[in-house]
Amino acid sequence: MSTKTTLVTLTYGNRLCYLKALVNRSLASEQIERVIIVNNASEADLASLRSNWPHQIELIDLPSNTGSANGYKVGIEAALNCGAEYIWLMDDDNAPTLGAIDALHSRLAECEQRMGQGKAAVIGFRPGHQADLAAGVPERFATQRRSSCFGFHIAQLPYKLWRRLPWGKPSPTRNKPQPLVKLPFTTYGGLLAHRSLYERIGLPLSELLLYADDTEYTWRITATGGQIFLVTEALLDDLEDSWNIKSRTNNIYESFLLGNSDLRAYYTARNQAWFDKYVWAQSTWQYHLNRSVFLLLLRYVARRSGSSKRLSLIEQAIRDGESGRLGIHESYPL
Repeated sequence: MSTKTTLVTLTYGNRLCYLKALVNRSLASEQIERVIIVNNASEADLASLRSNWPHQIELIDLPSNTGSANGYKVGIEAALNCGAEYIWLMDDDNAPTLGAIDALHSRLAECEQRMGQGKAAVIGFRPGHQADLAAGVPERFATQRRSSCFGFHIAQLPYKLWRRLPWGKPSPTRNKPQPLVKLPFTTYGGLLAHRSLYERIGLPLSELLLYADDTEYTWRITATGGQIFLVTEALLDDLEDSWNIKSRTNNIYESFLLGNSDLRAYYTARNQAWFDKYVWAQSTWQYHLNRSVFLLLLRYVARRSGSSKRLSLIEQAIRDGESGRLGIHESYPL
């Protein structure tokens, strides 16, 4: 069964090669009716896409790079205004593999029968981003617990130590993820839902700019009684690896301390600290305990890796987030 699905994506810089792959693979599916591309001041010739697909692509030009939160806000609002039945969010460097879009729609239809259209969302499987599930980590350890800090929760520490031992190493063949994995929140990239769900949760928070803005946005789905399911059979390709994926480093501490971008480290840390304190913390004492241990480990890794300058940046970002200072930081313009 074909559905009226609008793909919403945004781009910046010069990423036309990725964007072409996304559009080409997506429009090969009869499920995708229209593509809305939000242009965050891209340097690429995006008009060439419209000339290739003149009746299916809509370009929305923004005068400057406003970040992912505002970009998706503009794109989702445009999709709703043009009558999209289903809205599928994708990053410009994601692309569906053969059959992925059909698998997402099929699983979403099953979930909607149980829960209703406005309460169900599905997302495609990106092994680089869902690295723990791809590696065979049990589901209860692969998703964040409430009151964690930057994903760290002291209750999961024994397992984190166990998995580093030879006999505790996770195995994807021994512990293959289920076809549907329930998530508390997720990314923009790969998210599919009926328009009524987007109408229910509203639009992304522009003040978060970029990084962790999708965490706050998709958390609204489950916080208001809906559910998000990762569809492991709907495989999405990451055409470019994100700066902070787990496969590049040994742990989250190295990701923050050794990453090559101060801007990315700042906004990720600031927004995550804001989310953890104001949204995710369910128990104040558990949150402060997890925060203390997380910072202790972060500082330990910083000393060992000689990353004192980046550590100072991250600690300032955390203070800003916990103080509710959002928006553009003058030292890190987009």
